[in-house]
Amino acid sequence: MRFTGFLVLTALLGGPTLAQEASVKETRCWVGDVAFSAGAGINAGKAVAVCEAGDGWQQAAADAPVIGCLLEGELSSVGAVVGIRNNDSLVLQCDASGRWTTLETNVGG
Repeated sequence: MRFTGFLVLTALLGGPTLAQEASVKETRCWVGDVAFSAGAGINAGKAVAVCEAGDGWQQAAADAPVIGCLLEGELSSVGAVVGIRNNDSLVLQCDASGRWTTLETNVGG
């Protein structure tokens, strides 16, 4: 009898957890391993995409705000500056449109 009670208890405790995990996945949008909350906007090629709960990525207005830029599976906020591998004279900066722009540095100058 103890064994049956244990199984029922385990099933009851596991049920809400599984439902919660499913609902979290449904309210998020994904790009690779990066999860975005509903309302988040990112650059998607020639347009901006916004995460809509339950519907995934949807095209947004051209002037919709973005939260940052993606580079190699990492999200950086607007304004962030990252180095370019094997290049000391250039860096990338995430602009307000969600695109990376190249900037020159004053290394050695």
